[in-house]
Amino acid sequence: MKVLIIVIDDMGGGMSELVKRILTGSVLALVTVWLIFQSPTGFAIAVAIVAVIIGVEFTKLSKIPALLSWFIMTLALMPPIFENFLPVLALESYFILLGFVSIAFWLKNLYLVVNYPHKKPSNNTFNQAISLFLLIAPLVFLPLLQGINQDTVLLLLFIVWGADSIAYFSGKTFGKHKLAPKLSGGKTVEGVIGGLLGVLIITGLWMLITHNLDWRFLILGFVTGIFSVIGDLYESIYKREAGVKDSGNILPGHGGMFDRLDGMLAATPIFTSLLILLQYTQ
Repeated sequence: MKVLIIVIDDMGGGMSELVKRILTGSVLALVTVWLIFQSPTGFAIAVAIVAVIIGVEFTKLSKIPALLSWFIMTLALMPPIFENFLPVLALESYFILLGFVSIAFWLKNLYLVVNYPHKKPSNNTFNQAISLFLLIAPLVFLPLLQGINQDTVLLLLFIVWGADSIAYFSGKTFGKHKLAPKLSGGKTVEGVIGGLLGVLIITGLWMLITHNLDWRFLILGFVTGIFSVIGDLYESIYKREAGVKDSGNILPGHGGMFDRLDGMLAATPIFTSLLILLQYTQ
């Protein structure tokens, strides 16, 4: 009941914005799920388009030279395009290396998030270019996962969406302690705890429905949920430094594509790497 009252209050203060947010999110979710199960090629193309939009938004926030930005985005998205022309071992080695480097990248970003504003991302062009590459390159894991097992992609999406949405309502209902007041005034410790508990429930339901009853999936979901929060806060650093509220305005009620998928950028490499580890240790 308390959650319902909060939602009604929010709608009273800005009903159109909340409705736009819900409608946009619902349409995106439905289209994404349809592509995952009905159109592998369409899903791969959609991921590439999304990656480019995120790259453009990050370029504006970080002020990377446009020509360099497009070169980096091309490099980041190129490997899957040439998968039929490259040795399998070379591709596998690249993806494994990308996974390890991406995890190191996000652990470094956790350090920045915890220590902001005393520690900030380097504004050196080379370092910003590396950050752009490591932000969008792991998105190529999504079509690869979709080709192997559609259910696992769905789990990743549910984890990120659940961590975000359940954290929002948990924070609104129970939130008292700010998680990172210098980065995000709306995020609370209680909200994150609620979101992570929600992730465990979502993962448990997925395990029952798909008959994947290995308890380690719960660890996979929990850790992925934590990284999705890191991704959200990391993007906030760039918005704070640029003095903007949103990374763009392409999505009504959500802002930019970077705003909507910041958690996914951090969650994808850790989810993929842990999933591979789980499969190899069964």
